Amino acid sequence: MNNNFIIVGRLTRNIDFKYTNNNKPVAKANIAVQNGKDDTSFIETTIFGKMAETTSQYCRKGDLIGVSGIIKNHNWEDKNGNKHYDYTFLANKVTFLQTKNEKSKPEIVKESNEDIFADFGNEIEIDDNMLLD
Repeated sequence: MNNNFIIVGRLTRNIDFKYTNNNKPVAKANIAVQNGKDDTSFIETTIFGKMAETTSQYCRKGDLIGVSGIIKNHNWEDKNGNKHYDYTFLANKVTFLQTKNEKSKPEIVKESNEDIFADFGNEIEIDDNMLLD
Protein backbone atom coordinates (compact mmCIF):
# COMPACT_ATOMS: atom_id res chain seq x y z
CA MET A 1 0.00 0.00 0.00
CA ASN A 2 1.33 3.43 -0.95
CA ASN A 3 0.94 6.77 0.75
CA ASN A 4 0.35 8.97 -2.32
CA PHE A 5 -1.22 12.38 -2.79
CA ILE A 6 -2.52 14.37 -5.74
CA ILE A 7 -3.39 18.04 -5.31
CA VAL A 8 -4.34 20.91 -7.57
CA GLY A 9 -4.10 24.45 -6.28
CA ARG A 10 -2.58 27.91 -6.55
CA LEU A 11 0.81 28.96 -5.27
CA THR A 12 0.41 31.28 -2.28
CA ARG A 13 3.88 32.76 -2.81
CA ASN A 14 6.85 32.42 -5.14
CA ILE A 15 8.76 29.15 -4.92
CA ASP A 16 11.45 29.05 -2.21
CA PHE A 17 14.44 27.61 -4.09
CA LYS A 18 17.91 26.76 -2.79
CA TYR A 19 20.65 24.16 -2.89
CA THR A 20 21.36 21.67 -0.11
CA ASN A 21 24.81 21.29 1.49
CA ASN A 22 25.42 18.54 -1.11
CA ASN A 23 24.59 21.02 -3.92
CA LYS A 24 21.25 19.35 -4.74
CA PRO A 25 18.37 21.61 -5.86
CA VAL A 26 15.39 21.76 -3.51
CA ALA A 27 12.25 23.89 -3.64
CA LYS A 28 9.35 24.51 -1.30
CA ALA A 29 5.96 25.32 -2.79
CA ASN A 30 3.06 26.47 -0.62
CA ILE A 31 -0.17 25.50 -2.41
CA ALA A 32 -3.70 26.63 -1.56
CA VAL A 33 -6.13 23.78 -2.27
CA GLN A 34 -9.83 24.62 -2.34
CA ASN A 35 -11.81 21.97 -0.41
CA GLY A 36 -15.14 23.73 -0.68
CA LYS A 37 -16.69 27.16 -0.87
CA ASP A 38 -15.31 28.37 2.47
CA ASP A 39 -12.63 25.75 3.13
CA THR A 40 -9.04 25.94 1.90
CA SER A 41 -6.03 23.83 2.88
CA PHE A 42 -2.49 25.18 2.60
CA ILE A 43 -0.04 22.43 1.76
CA GLU A 44 3.71 22.93 1.69
CA THR A 45 5.29 20.59 -0.84
CA THR A 46 8.99 19.79 -1.23
CA ILE A 47 10.40 19.34 -4.74
CA PHE A 48 13.91 18.04 -5.54
CA GLY A 49 16.32 17.96 -8.47
CA LYS A 50 15.71 19.28 -11.97
CA MET A 51 11.99 19.43 -11.22
CA ALA A 52 12.74 21.91 -8.40
CA GLU A 53 14.82 24.08 -10.73
CA THR A 54 12.18 24.07 -13.48
CA THR A 55 9.28 24.76 -11.14
CA SER A 56 11.07 27.67 -9.47
CA GLN A 57 12.05 29.09 -12.85
CA TYR A 58 8.58 29.04 -14.44
CA CYS A 59 6.01 29.25 -11.62
CA ARG A 60 5.04 32.31 -9.57
CA LYS A 61 2.57 33.28 -6.87
CA GLY A 62 -1.00 32.74 -8.09
CA ASP A 63 -0.13 30.09 -10.70
CA LEU A 64 -2.28 26.94 -10.79
CA ILE A 65 -0.27 23.72 -10.53
CA GLY A 66 -0.93 20.04 -10.04
CA VAL A 67 1.38 18.00 -7.82
CA SER A 68 1.56 14.30 -7.06
CA GLY A 69 3.93 12.50 -4.75
CA ILE A 70 4.25 10.72 -1.43
CA ILE A 71 3.55 11.75 2.16
CA LYS A 72 6.24 11.06 4.76
CA ASN A 73 5.44 11.27 8.45
CA HIS A 74 7.90 12.34 11.13
CA ASN A 75 7.38 11.59 14.81
CA TRP A 76 9.73 12.85 17.49
CA GLU A 77 9.94 13.71 21.13
CA ASP A 78 11.39 17.01 22.32
CA LYS A 79 13.67 17.49 25.34
CA ASN A 80 10.62 18.01 27.58
CA GLY A 81 9.13 14.66 26.58
CA ASN A 82 6.40 16.16 24.37
CA LYS A 83 5.53 14.09 21.31
CA HIS A 84 5.35 15.84 17.95
CA TYR A 85 3.90 14.66 14.65
CA ASP A 86 4.59 16.21 11.27
CA TYR A 87 4.05 15.35 7.60
CA THR A 88 6.17 16.19 4.57
CA PHE A 89 4.66 16.17 1.09
CA LEU A 90 7.40 15.09 -1.37
CA ALA A 91 6.60 15.77 -5.02
CA ASN A 92 7.50 13.33 -7.75
CA LYS A 93 5.52 15.12 -10.49
CA VAL A 94 4.59 18.78 -11.01
CA THR A 95 2.25 19.91 -13.79
CA PHE A 96 1.95 23.57 -14.78
CA LEU A 97 -1.77 24.10 -15.36
CA GLN A 98 -2.07 27.88 -15.57
CA THR A 99 0.85 30.25 -15.30
CA LYS A 100 1.24 33.99 -15.79
CA ASN A 101 4.90 33.67 -16.77
CA GLU A 102 5.35 34.07 -20.55
CA LYS A 103 8.36 31.69 -20.54
CA SER A 104 6.18 28.82 -19.35
CA LYS A 105 3.83 28.72 -22.35
CA PRO A 106 4.33 25.30 -23.91
CA GLU A 107 5.76 25.32 -27.41
CA ILE A 108 3.78 22.23 -28.41
CA VAL A 109 0.56 24.26 -28.58
CA LYS A 110 0.65 25.62 -32.11
CA GLU A 111 -2.07 26.52 -34.56
CA SER A 112 -2.29 24.18 -37.50
CA ASN A 113 -4.53 23.56 -40.49
CA GLU A 114 -3.82 19.83 -40.22
CA ASP A 115 -6.80 17.53 -39.56
CA ILE A 116 -6.02 16.25 -36.06
CA PHE A 117 -8.65 13.49 -36.41
CA ALA A 118 -7.28 12.09 -39.69
CA ASP A 119 -5.95 8.88 -38.08
CA PHE A 120 -9.12 8.13 -36.10
CA GLY A 121 -10.87 6.17 -38.89
CA ASN A 122 -14.31 6.58 -40.40
CA GLU A 123 -17.23 8.35 -38.81
CA ILE A 124 -19.93 6.02 -37.52
CA GLU A 125 -23.58 6.96 -37.99
CA ILE A 126 -25.99 5.86 -35.29
CA ASP A 127 -29.67 5.40 -36.08
CA ASP A 128 -32.51 5.28 -33.54
CA ASN A 129 -32.74 1.47 -33.69
CA MET A 130 -29.19 1.15 -32.34
CA LEU A 131 -30.09 3.18 -29.23
CA LEU A 132 -32.97 0.84 -28.20
CA ASP A 133 -32.08 -2.13 -26.00
